[in-house]
Amino acid sequence: MSSIVVADAGPLHYLVLIDCGEILGNLFDHVLVPFAVRDELIHPRAPQKVKDWIVQARPWLEITAVTQAHPVRGLHKGETEALQLALQRRVDAVLMDDMDGRAAARRLGVQTIYTIAILELAAEKGLIELPAAISKLKQTSFFISQEILDAALERDRERRGKKK
Repeated sequence: MSSIVVADAGPLHYLVLIDCGEILGNLFDHVLVPFAVRDELIHPRAPQKVKDWIVQARPWLEITAVTQAHPVRGLHKGETEALQLALQRRVDAVLMDDMDGRAAARRLGVQTIYTIAILELAAEKGLIELPAAISKLKQTSFFISQEILDAALERDRERRGKKK
């Protein structure tokens, strides 16, 4: 089954910072990035590592325009374009952490996958070690409750325990 997702800036930013950006090409057949999201990732204040990553061509990554972009109250341009691109291209999901963006996605009937869920999926497929990835993530400005992190790590321990 092929899987196509649209990525918002947050998950891309943090996955790249923890050296996990390339796992997206192993998890999804195609990742679409609207221009507004690309612009956030190449912003002068963005980390150089993130800027360098987003401008490299990859066969599974497509930076693309949104036709008929309309502002959505309460959302930044990147989240708005990500959701509109998801609807236009009828993708499987949007990679998004922003709570308001995820709420808007639910209202629109668009599935969201947040950064920790991406990391859990990668760990399930043996692409990364989840505890190491979460440890790196905690060294960034990424914000998530310790409760969510603990639950993800517990699921990972249980999954690995079943494999033994």
